[in-house]
Parts: sequence; structure tokens; C-alpha cells
Amino acid sequence: MTRTDARALACAAGLLVGVAAADDARAAPGFTERCEHALPRETVEDLAARMRALHAEGPCALLRMNTSMHQTRVEWGLADARYTVLLAPRDCVAEPSYKGESLDIYAPPELAVACPAVGPALQEFAGAERQELVPVVRTTVAEVRDAPSALAPWNVAVAAWLAALVLSLLTALTRLRARGLTGLLSSIRARPWWFGGLATLLLFALALRFSLPATPSNWYGAFLPHAGPGDPRFGASAIALQALARALGPWSDELAFGLVRVTGALAVPLVALLVRGLGGPRSAALVAGFLVAVSPIAARLSASSAEHVLAGTCALAAWTLWVRGAGACESSAAPRRLAQLLPRILALTFALLAVLARVDCWPQLALLPLWTVLVARGDTTRARRARALDALVYWGLWALLGAYAWWFIVVPSNHPPPELAGVRATAAVLLSQFWYAATTPPYWISPLCLSLTSLGVVAMLITRRLGTLAATALSVALIFIPLGRNLTHDGLTGARYFVLLVPLLAVVAAQAVEVLDTWLAERDARVRLPAHVLGVVAIALLGILSARPGWRHEYNFQAEYRFLAQQLETLHARGRLEGCTLWYVRPRQPTGEPDLDCCLDPARSPLTLVAPDLTFTSISSDPTPEPGACQLYYRGTLCELDPALAPRVVKGVARIKRQCAQLDQRARDLPVTTQTIEAPGLNTRYRGAPVVELRGPTR
Repeated sequence: MTRTDARALACAAGLLVGVAAADDARAAPGFTERCEHALPRETVEDLAARMRALHAEGPCALLRMNTSMHQTRVEWGLADARYTVLLAPRDCVAEPSYKGESLDIYAPPELAVACPAVGPALQEFAGAERQELVPVVRTTVAEVRDAPSALAPWNVAVAAWLAALVLSLLTALTRLRARGLTGLLSSIRARPWWFGGLATLLLFALALRFSLPATPSNWYGAFLPHAGPGDPRFGASAIALQALARALGPWSDELAFGLVRVTGALAVPLVALLVRGLGGPRSAALVAGFLVAVSPIAARLSASSAEHVLAGTCALAAWTLWVRGAGACESSAAPRRLAQLLPRILALTFALLAVLARVDCWPQLALLPLWTVLVARGDTTRARRARALDALVYWGLWALLGAYAWWFIVVPSNHPPPELAGVRATAAVLLSQFWYAATTPPYWISPLCLSLTSLGVVAMLITRRLGTLAATALSVALIFIPLGRNLTHDGLTGARYFVLLVPLLAVVAAQAVEVLDTWLAERDARVRLPAHVLGVVAIALLGILSARPGWRHEYNFQAEYRFLAQQLETLHARGRLEGCTLWYVRPRQPTGEPDLDCCLDPARSPLTLVAPDLTFTSISSDPTPEPGACQLYYRGTLCELDPALAPRVVKGVARIKRQCAQLDQRARDLPVTTQTIEAPGLNTRYRGAPVVELRGPTR
């Protein structure tokens, strides 16, 4: 064990002791030694504007305001007294006196007496005070998060990717050694339609995903920037993979989107191999792969910046490897046992990468052993016991992974947990949500997929595969209920959280195809061939036709992104963006109210890669652009929202309206390019179709 590892374990042990003892010890005010997040430029500008306004009102004087990365110091004075306020992102202040929604503040107690207006203004700026999820010791949490530890998510993600590469090569070499090159070639020649079908489905999935417009899957969601570490709060695996791609060649939005598209397409052969590992025929496996290939949810997410795509592919890889490596404990031959354990270890590695990509997929990973314990066909008692022990080992490691994710990802990010009301609502619509998603435009679950899945459930009942049926029911519960989300709201932005949903539906649908395949095998050869051809044509046509509405569906923030991306790409190609600043109004305002979840945030989107020469800056309460500099102004759909349709965001909407008025005033004499956004929003925020504008010089 290295000294770094020992220090990390000591920090973790100190954290647990602190939780158990609920120590109230306090550290001296200051900043933590390391912090992953820097304060955005627009936040600093907004803070400076508010502090200048207080300075003008008196009686206290704003003496100095310095910002270095995440550390901001604001010094106030009254007569000969000096008061220093510390402000930084979450958990970056060692001993905050106020923990806001997005920022932490330390203000000396004397400041409240000398300058009573400063404290409330700072608290309003930081947002509503948040409650601790658990009674942790603040200073200890900061130590764990900031420790230069091998257990930090970024370090673990890099190590996991290296381990996955090495283990994949070892597994492939072991299999090649066991069967020999001649044996593998003979297997391919014996079943050309199987390997050809897998290759065709993969190419079809790639072609479909590259043909769909590339947009974010939510009103925010960016890739790794051209330089710097990015924000690894929820996606260390994705950032590590993007960092490798960035190091190998020019980093652009096309390459970043392409990486997601390829990652998403890999789910197609993986789900086919999963069905084969569960004992399904090759025809059923190919149908399952086709359903994933044409799935509107899978296809549209694969053409977005969502890290959920990587999480889903890694989780599916773990599921496939775990099922196909079942029975590792049944062999007594050491070499063979080692060869069978390699897929197991690789499956656990991919499970780790999935959690590091999206920590909220952790509950779904609990379903993997269900499909080895409950889905057993003709196994011996010894084999069942071995698989049960296998599952217990997995669930133990899964629990340790959850503990790690909690302390090193969830707690530092301060992301709120699922609400109990949401969990109850999801449990109430656990089955009916599928009918809603398949019968309500744009049909995120295609009618063909739901029909085949329903037939698959019937097939399980007819063939008395009650273990498979139980595994299916428990898997559905694990995918939805712990997250407190379902398919009846938020459309694609909500469906992205269910990373194993589409593969599960495909696996269940394969049960129906298997029963039909068995029935056809008993028919005359003159009937089998036409039936197979007719079935392939019918499934292909129905699958594509029923999925097209979902492929073509677009939300207003996606239409905003495409408009702005086209304009900026054109200007960038003409060399007109160098040294320019794009001013915009950001959707999330520091008021402590709920997010609007309606409109594009340009600075938190792949637009930063579309126009790398452009500086993105939000309009603050007192904007002060440099005179004579190149300025562009984007008036998004946010400026046309109706306050009556956002009753829970009163203060935020008021701030947005003021900033939109300031943007209009400054950009009134500049050339303008406009577009009407006809695409619907996630929530109704407008009385009509909003119009977006890009104003700026045409030099």
C-alpha cells in the first residue's frame, strides 16, 4: 500500500468516525486546499455588481474583491474596522457560516452588526440554505474530497479504463487460446448469417445515430472543454474517455458527438450476446439487437451529449459479461476457473465505470445476478448453489461500490436524493407507464417494442418460465422505483436515467421470438423459410415506422441549440468570432427556487466546442462590456416565457426579465438573425411559439 493510499484510507476512516461520533469540532475559517470547481466568470460578475450596489447604498465601504479560481474574498470596511467574507462553490469553504444552494459563504459574526445589509444580500446570492443529507462533520468531508487520493473519482475512472482494456485483451486471448484461430474461423463459416446479422445491425445502428441531429438531451449538458479538467461531478468515466480522445487528435463537437454515437451503437451487439447468454436462439438475439438499434430513446440519446449513454453501455456490458460468465465457481480445474473468472472481473470493472459515468444508475446494477440465479434452464443443484454464492459475492461488492459512490460522488456534489413522493408515484404507475409511453406521441417506447414485450411476458407464462418472469419484474422495479422517476413526465430527459430499460425490454421481447422460433422449427421446411422472411420484413418495417416519430421529435432547447450552433459555426468558419463575447441570459438564477428546465444554457452546452474562439458570458444585474470589443447577444426562448406559467420561480423570472431588457437595450442597434421555435417544451412556459435572436456585428 502506498503512502497516498494509506492517507486516503485514513481520511475515509476519519470520516466514518466523525459521522458516528457527531463531533462538533470547528476548524478555522478558510478555503479547502483543493477544490474541483472554479467559480464561473458570470457568477463573479454578478457578485461584483451586487457588492457595488451595496457599496453605493452605504454606510459600509467595499474595499476589495479578489477571485482566484474557486476562492473569492470580499473585504468590507466601516471606519477603521475590516471584515473579510469568503465565498466559494459547494464544500470549498472549510468552515462556512452559510451553505447556499450553489455556493458556501463564511462571514465573520461582527459583519452582521457593522454592515447588516451585506449578510442577507450574500445569502440571497448563494441561494436557499440547503440541509445536510446526513449529519456529517463538514471539515472531515472537505478532507476526504480534497485529499490527493487514489480513490478520487477521476483517478479511479482512469484506472478502471486501463483495467477494462487489459482484462478485455486477456479475455480475448484466453478464448482464442482455448478454441484456436482455426476453431473461431470454423465457427464463423458455420454460421455466416449470425455474424453477418450482428455486423449489419451494428452498421445500421451507427448509420441511424449519425443521421440524427446532434443536440443536448437536456437544457444543459456539455462535453470536455478544449483545455482544462471539466466538471467531473457526475461523469468521471465520460470525462476520462473524452480526455483520451482529446489527447489523440483535434477535439471538436463532431468528434465528441461521434464518440457518444459509437458508444451507444455498441449496445446493439451487446444485447444480442446477452440474449444468447441467457439461452435464447440466434434469431431472438438478432431481434433484440434490432429493437435496441431502432429504439427512439436509445437512438436519440446516442446523438446527444448525455453521459447516460456511456453509463448504459457500460452497465449493459457488465450485465452481458456476468450472464455469459455464469458458473465460474463450478469448475475445479484451476486454469479453466481462471479463464472463467476473467469475464466476472471485467463485468465488475464495467459496473464501476457505469457508476462513475452516472452515479444514479447504481440501483439498476443490482439486477445483474437476478438473471443468473432465477433464469436457470436444466441446471444441477450444485450449479444453482454456485450461482447463488456468486450472486451474494456480487451484491456485496455492489454494496461497497454504493458506499464509495456515496462518499466520493454524491456527498461532494450535494445533489438532492430522490423524493419519497416521487418514489411512491413511480411505484403506482410502474406498469401503466409503459402504455402511456407507447401510446402518447412521440412514442418513446415504440408500439412494436411494447407489443413484442407483452408477448414475451405471455410466452414466459405459457412456458412456465416463472424465474425469468420474476427476474423481469424485479428488474423493472430496480430500474424505476429507487430513482423516483417514470416515463409519464419529462419525455426523453427523464427516460435517459433508465440506462438498462431498453435492453431489458429487448430481452423480454426475445422470449416471444424464441417461442415462435421453436414452433417454426417443428414445421415443414417449405413453411419455415417463407415464415422467417415474412417475419424479418414485418419486424423491420414495423420497427422503423413506429420509431420514426421519436427519431424526429425535438424539444425547444434542442431547436435553440441547432439554431445557435448553425449561426456560430458559420461565423467561426469565416473567422468572425476571434476575441468576441456572446452575452446571454442563463436559465438558472441564484434565487434558491426550482429550475425552469425549459431553455438552452449556451455556456453549459457543446456550443463551447462549436465556437472555441468565443467567450460565453451571461448578462448580470450590472453588465459592463469592454468598449469597442466584439459583442454578440443571444436572446433565447427564456426571454419570452410567461411569468404566469412559472408560478414557482417568481424571483427567478423577475431577474430573467430584467436581464432580457438589459440585453435588448444593449443590442437594439445591431444586425439580427431570428428564428421561430415551433418545437414543444418540456413544460408549458410560453403563450405562443417563441422567437430567438442572435445580434452582432457582421464584420
